[in-house]
Amino acid sequence: MEITDSLVGLYIKDFVIPKALVFDKPGFVDFKISGKTSVFARQMLVPESFFVRLEKQIVEKYGEDGKSALYSTGKKFGYSFAQLGRFENIKDHPGESIKSWVNIAGKFIEGTYASEWHETIDVEKKTVEASLRNFVICRKIGYDFFFAQGGAAGVIAWLFQDKDIEGYYYDSQSTGENHTCRVLCAPYEVIGTKGTKNVFRETDLDGLNQDISSYNKFNTETSVSYTNSFNTYLDAKVFTYKKGIINLVSSNERFFLMEASGMYLLEMELKKKGMDKDIFDVAYSIGKELFGDISSDAKSSLELMTALGWGEVLLIPGEKSTIRIIINHFPWTGWYKNIDFVIIRGFLSGIYSRVYRRKVKLGKLGMDVHNNHLALVFDET
Repeated sequence: MEITDSLVGLYIKDFVIPKALVFDKPGFVDFKISGKTSVFARQMLVPESFFVRLEKQIVEKYGEDGKSALYSTGKKFGYSFAQLGRFENIKDHPGESIKSWVNIAGKFIEGTYASEWHETIDVEKKTVEASLRNFVICRKIGYDFFFAQGGAAGVIAWLFQDKDIEGYYYDSQSTGENHTCRVLCAPYEVIGTKGTKNVFRETDLDGLNQDISSYNKFNTETSVSYTNSFNTYLDAKVFTYKKGIINLVSSNERFFLMEASGMYLLEMELKKKGMDKDIFDVAYSIGKELFGDISSDAKSSLELMTALGWGEVLLIPGEKSTIRIIINHFPWTGWYKNIDFVIIRGFLSGIYSRVYRRKVKLGKLGMDVHNNHLALVFDET
């Protein structure tokens, strides 16, 4: 049926996203749409505090270089996500007809990251100016270089098939659910004519597309040894989920969905800048303080991380009273050989430091790709 523009947002948040999200498979959180264009995305649920702390630490420690690194990574993620999600672009919809896909892309962003998204589009100038309300991360700290700025620029660059389109974040006001901001996405030269300063630039967007066949094969849902899925936690009212917004009830911590490529790109790109240790440190603190508070014992922590889509997380005794973590069906991308899995190692190290009341640090021991899935093994160092 035809859906008018005024109903697109409600349709996506109230129907498309809830129906397409797979929450009932332990170890997996997926987004799937079947039809004329089939879409599959392997996702993990990530606490907002992780990115709040990471952005603050990177910006405070590295200044403009840190901002630029976060923005560059975010733009690559947005561009990659648009490709993986098979977002149609201006080559498919020339002229004014591309506006409908810009609007749909915006409403998907609204359904996951914000409570409202409104855009103004100038097709001739390849310009999109968006107003955001209650957007993750920036509602807490007043800025967000990874998702709101870089990520938006990457998506719009894909839609207009112009890698020179950049994003500029401004007019950030208030905090919390009343926070509003604006993001201008336009060719670099166009943004410059508006007198804006400190506009970041990233045009190296080649090689970001995933091989769809391999991506689907290695992320295929399967049965694992756990029975608790994310739906279990929703039914138990540990989390709430309404119109795309997921909250941990006990602390009102917001969780959001991140497609697997974002995790890989974040580590890969910050590693080039020598900033990847900061990712582990932040993940460790979040694991100890946030996840460790939700799950106070070893068993429940395994079940929680499995339910949040990180694969089947298993704990076995290591040598000399140490621990070993095995993760089967970990979210896979073609970049799996390029990272050290610092985010999940940090989360789990922090969790088990809290559980065992001693400093636990998991090192990268090994990985194995067999039977169409990725398995990881981490030993305590």
